[in-house]
Amino acid sequence: MASNNPGLKRTESIADTMPEALKKSRYHMKRCFAKYIEKGRRTLKLHQLMDETAEAIDDVTERNQVLEGLLGYILCSTQLVIPPNVAFSVRPNPGSWEFVKVNSDDLTVDPITTTDYLKFKEMDYEENWPIRQNLTSSQNSLKSAMV
Repeated sequence: MASNNPGLKRTESIADTMPEALKKSRYHMKRCFAKYIEKGRRTLKLHQLMDETAEAIDDVTERNQVLEGLLGYILCSTQLVIPPNVAFSVRPNPGSWEFVKVNSDDLTVDPITTTDYLKFKEMDYEENWPIRQNLTSSQNSLKSAMV
């Protein structure tokens, strides 16, 4: 079965392979991630990502080198920006999703759960969501204790 995700083998996860790919282009990746978080919380789609990558990496040859292979495949996925983190939703195979979080300061990559990714997404759309979520949890705990 042919795969259209270069550099990713069936047994490897995005979280396992992404750190090495980031190290290969560390200078450009730091510039790109700084550009991504510059405007604060938001969801980046492909056209926005390509525009910002073009602004961060002026040289066309260098930009093409970064976008070839695994990094280009990952960077073309939906991204959520909650500074200093950028969360990626990657579909390596049909019916299979992986979620990772990259810290833009040091380019560390951490796998996250679907639930964590959805929390990131909710935080993108509603800034007070974490506060409201904690209040609701506290209120439910208080109600349970009173019963």
